[in-house]
Amino acid sequence: MSLTTDCTIYQLKVILLGISPMIWRRLLVYRESTIADLHHILQITMGWTDTHLHRFRIQGSGMG
Repeated sequence: MSLTTDCTIYQLKVILLGISPMIWRRLLVYRESTIADLHHILQITMGWTDTHLHRFRIQGSGMG
């Protein structure tokens, strides 16, 4: 019996607006990741302590 798992990974580019020079990070996240997971990943990759305002944009529309 062969088991296959879908390991789809998305590449996201996170850009902080209004900052010069530009600050950005490239993130690799699993397809199964939730918005809550993405929030946690951003906190770690940006070096934040859960005190910064942020907004998620999906296909150009504001989320949150």
